[in-house]
Order: sequence, then structure tokens, then C-alpha cells
Amino acid sequence: MKFTKLMVLAGLVSVSSGCAIFKGGSLKGMAEAAAKEAALMKESGEYGSKECEPIKTRELAWQEERAVGSATVVGLAMSGGHVFIEGMTEKDPETLNKNLAAGSKVSLPDNEKNDLTAYLAVVGRNLTKYSDRPDLPWTFGVIENETPNAFSAPGGYVFVTTGLLNKVTNEAQLAGVLAHEVAHVTHRHQLKTYKTAKHTQCVAALTAGYYAERSPNLPEPLKPALQFSKKFGPGGTVDLDAPDEGGFVPFVIDKVLELARLFGLEHKDEFEADASALQMVAFAGYDTLEYENFLTSLGNQGGVFTNHPTTADRVTKLKELREGDMAPFCAGTAKPDVSKHFSVLKPKS
Repeated sequence: MKFTKLMVLAGLVSVSSGCAIFKGGSLKGMAEAAAKEAALMKESGEYGSKECEPIKTRELAWQEERAVGSATVVGLAMSGGHVFIEGMTEKDPETLNKNLAAGSKVSLPDNEKNDLTAYLAVVGRNLTKYSDRPDLPWTFGVIENETPNAFSAPGGYVFVTTGLLNKVTNEAQLAGVLAHEVAHVTHRHQLKTYKTAKHTQCVAALTAGYYAERSPNLPEPLKPALQFSKKFGPGGTVDLDAPDEGGFVPFVIDKVLELARLFGLEHKDEFEADASALQMVAFAGYDTLEYENFLTSLGNQGGVFTNHPTTADRVTKLKELREGDMAPFCAGTAKPDVSKHFSVLKPKS
């Protein structure tokens, strides 16, 4: 072992000596250049962090919240499956685009898939009347994916998978799921993830811009962010609702989705959403025990996001509320049958 180490060290000394002999002391110059680049990287990172700090606490305008939600839900839907609807009644793309530009309503043909989406919207919108943000332009939909899951996005977007609907046995259970996702939106939980992602990408972009102005040796990992340094800098606009320029929207939203998948929401956010869901379900007249029954039936199955608290912890806290402070309001018994609405989910024989 000692002999091997000595041989390696000897080799390194030999190589070093050779470099010094043939390149006139370039190792020292290389070390100085590396130290200079490292100092510049540190300086660039400090600049980026300082300039981007306000993002963490700045209040978001409604337009930005809705744009974030739109982009996020498209990303989630594309990665999770197809939207469970049938096509537009207007088939001509040119006419359809004109109608959309003019603000005209776009209608869907009558069929079982679209009826299911409409039913989901009726149940969901009824619950939002008892939420803290009843006037949002709420959008409910179904994603064709057999993994039981539900997700929401800022601005009033709530989606469930066909796999989850296949686990639901009555409308009270469905109401609990939808109300939980509605609560995430009303409490603006996902916007914390967005702010973190936006801050991360801002730091990367401004660090890259600062570095590139002072050195031609921009590190490879920072190169994709360089093109967005002016958007995050003074006078720049980070409006996700504007026409996308050079992939800026994916630059931000992909980071949102990455953080959501890696970390999900905080446990306290999940418990808060459950508490608000119980309130909405109770005020809507449903049997509040059914939401607990549904969670229990799923066990600890994970969906897209695996950082949820355990089902046992969620059910315990829900029971404490249902039998405690919320008891006077948990008198509802409604749990309508859903089989007629969900028949389209069953394979045709």
C-alpha cells in the first residue's frame, strides 16, 4: 500500500516537474487563474442572491398567479396523461382560434366523458362557495391516468385522475378530495413552491449574467440561464402571461414541477388543507366521515407527490376536528351515488 502511494506521488511530482520544465511555470499561472475564477463565481453568486431576495416575500398579482397555474397544470397534465374530454364542436383550427381570440365560448359535444367533467365541475364549484376564495374562475377536470391522484395549481385549477375516481364510492368522498385541493389553492400553498423556483432561477440567471460580463469562461451549468439574465435584471419582465420568449416559461415552470415532485408541500400545509376541506364538506351537507373512509381505503398509496403525511396521521387529525370544534357542523349525511356519472370509466364489455 505504501509503495503504491509512493509511486503515485512520484508520478505526480514527475508530471508536475515536466509541466514546469516545458511550460515555464504554467501550473502557478493556472492556479492563480482558477482562484480568480472561483472568486468571481463567489462574487457573482452573492450578487444574484442579493438581487433576487425580494422574490421570496413579494406579493403576486392575480395575473401572475393565474399564469403560473395555467403553465403548471399544463405541465402536470402532459406528464401525467391526457385530459379526459372529447374534442371541440368546432373542428376548424382557424375558426376556433378566432373564436378564442374574440372571447367566444368554446363548447364541447355531449357525451359521457364531457358529462363526467361537467359533473365534477358542479360538485367542485358547489364546494368553492364555502371556501375563502369563492370568486376565482375555478376549473375542474379529469386526467386519464390509472394512478390514484389529485392535484391543484394556483389560480383555481383542480384535477383528479381516472385512477382516483375508480376508487371513489360516493359523492361525499369525491367532495372531500376536491375540497382538499381547493383548499391548497385558497391557502396559496403551491405559490410558495413557485416563489422558491422563481428565486432559484433568478439567482442562476443573474449569477450567469454577472459572471459572463467579467469572464469568457462561464461554467457550463450556468449557460442555459444566461439568456434570461436581462429578464430578471433591472427593467426586465418576468411575466409568464406574455408570449413566451426563448423558453422562459419552461425555464421557470420546469423548476416548479421539479421541486413539487421532489419535495411536495409541507406537512402543515397538507393538514391545513384537510381541515379546510372538512369545513367545506360539512357546510355543503355531506357525510364528513366519508372523506376519512376514502383516505383509509387508499392506505399509504402515493401519487405524483410522495411527501404527504401518513394516512393515519391525517385521519387522526380529521377525526379530532370532526368530533371536536367542528362537531356542531358535521351533521350532514349526504353521500349520493356516483355510479351513473362514473360509468364511462368502466371498460365497455
